[in-house]
Formats: sequence, structure tokens, C-alpha cells
Amino acid sequence: MEPLPLSFTALDAQIEQTPQHPSYSVILSQKTKWGFAMAALGGALGLLSVKVLPNNQLYTLVLAGVFVAVELIGVIVIAVSQLPRKWPTFTEARRELAEELDLDLPNHAALIHWLGTFPRDQLETLSDYVSYRRDRMQERLPLLTGSIEKLGALPIVIALYLQFKDMRWPPHPSWTEIFLIFALLLSYGASLLQISVRFRLQRYDALLKKALSTLDKQPVVNPT
Repeated sequence: MEPLPLSFTALDAQIEQTPQHPSYSVILSQKTKWGFAMAALGGALGLLSVKVLPNNQLYTLVLAGVFVAVELIGVIVIAVSQLPRKWPTFTEARRELAEELDLDLPNHAALIHWLGTFPRDQLETLSDYVSYRRDRMQERLPLLTGSIEKLGALPIVIALYLQFKDMRWPPHPSWTEIFLIFALLLSYGASLLQISVRFRLQRYDALLKKALSTLDKQPVVNPT
């Protein structure tokens, strides 16, 4: 039985199976997920309540206050869940980096060795195509969201500013401001998703190129 041909699905599965240092974890904790859900739901309902419900009514003020409180609680939950158990020092940061490298090196070598078990033509096919897709994504990404991912938490700060800039209770943002808030947050999320995909493409490209380079360095055995 011939071995299955190399595919990006198989390569991705191999990458996902490699152990990672705890500091690499990008999986949100349950508390962080609840915090994001509370902040998003509270903010959305708070904005809509002050626009849809009658002004100067007690129940409008109460509902807006409840929703804003939910939003702020969600933000606090997110902040607390991201705090380190102890503040890192320069020595600990360097030691953690060394631990990451010690863990990553054999995993990286194992992935390259695994790729080297496949025929060269398959490696070249996947390498050429992933390089093409990576270049296309780099060209297409600015058309979608620009460099918004380089702004860090600034979009969140801008969204909060637009929501509370009037400094009156309850806040009365216009529909244009509400649209801009949600458009900004959605664009920010889409940009982060695209960056995550681009990082994975870059890893595919680096592994395939390294596997091909390793094959080139192997001595050629002449048949006798």
C-alpha cells in the first residue's frame, strides 16, 4: 500500500500535535470568554437601549445602567483573567525564552524530518503553492483591513471613547457613531483572524523550504 500523498491538512495536523510551551497558548480561558461575551453583549444592548427606548424615562436609565455595568464587569473580568500570577522579572523572561527554545527545537526538527519522508516533487509542489498564497495574502490584506492589527488595543479605546465621549447619562451616541463602533471592532477581529492565518502560512512555507534544503544537503548515494 502506497503512503498517502503529502497535504496541507496532514501538515497542519502534525503542527497541532506538537507540544507547545504554556506561554504560547492562545486559547482563551473560560473566564476570558465570559468576559468578552459580557462586554460585547452589555455594550451592544446599552447602545441600542438608549437609541430605541424613550428618553428621560426611568426604565431607560435603569436598563442603560444595567447594560453598562455588565459591559464594565466584562472588561474587568477580561483584565483580571489576563493578569500574571506573579510579575515577571528580566531573569525569568530570559529563562522562559530559553525553555521555549529548548522545547521548540526538537519539535521543529521532528516536523522537518517528517516532511523529509515524502518525495521531493510533493514538497516542491506544496512549497511553491504556499509561497504563492502567502504573497497573495500579503497583497490582499491591506485592501481588507489595512494595518489595523498594528494598533494594538487602540481600536477598543476608540470604541469606548465614541461611546462615552459626551460625558452625560445615559450616553446618546448617534447611529453613525454606533455603526462606526461596531465596524471598527468587527474590522479589528477580522484583521486578527487574517494575521493568524498568515502566520500559519508562513510556518508552512518555512518548514517546507527547510525540508527541501535538508534534502539538498544529503549525500547522494551512487548505485553500485
